[in-house]
Amino acid sequence: MVKKAGCGGGFDGLCCRMVIETKRVFDGCKFTDENISLTLNTDGALPQQANFVSARVIGSELVNYTVSDGPGGKCNISGDVVTKFAVTYSYGGALYTVGASYTEHIDTFLRLPIAALVPYAIEVSTVMTVTSGAIIGTNSVAVSGCILRIIKVTAPVDILIPTYGYCVYPPCTGCACPGISDARIFPSFDDE
Repeated sequence: MVKKAGCGGGFDGLCCRMVIETKRVFDGCKFTDENISLTLNTDGALPQQANFVSARVIGSELVNYTVSDGPGGKCNISGDVVTKFAVTYSYGGALYTVGASYTEHIDTFLRLPIAALVPYAIEVSTVMTVTSGAIIGTNSVAVSGCILRIIKVTAPVDILIPTYGYCVYPPCTGCACPGISDARIFPSFDDE
């Protein structure tokens, strides 16, 4: 943005301002349960003689949510978290994978940016370590394990930061320096 004369490396002191476009997290919370059991609904029918092999989370999102005023400047976020799974099962000596999902209603309080100024998003990420599972119906799989879910409010922002200018890289040095016993093979950015 603004640059002083002679500003081009880290040796001239603070001399520049730079705008970086990034995603800011305004607020967030986590939910954990070390011993949870879920019933997943599969996208397709499972064969009668199929055996459960594994399940893993492949994504999650907040759907059908509403935002209303809450206490202390926070907002009440109420909606459904849909967590998508990939379920692997064996049948007839071969492995197959089918999509599955689990829906859970949540109510939580989070701080939001001023909606008129910043377009925000509510993001959900879920991780689950599945320790056991079983096929319990044509379109149902039961899984148990440990779950971690993070819900956060994010928004794109432009951040103004002071900088030292552009990075000055040291010269490259080969790995073998014949005749130089104490050479620094890997120079750092501040060696010049």
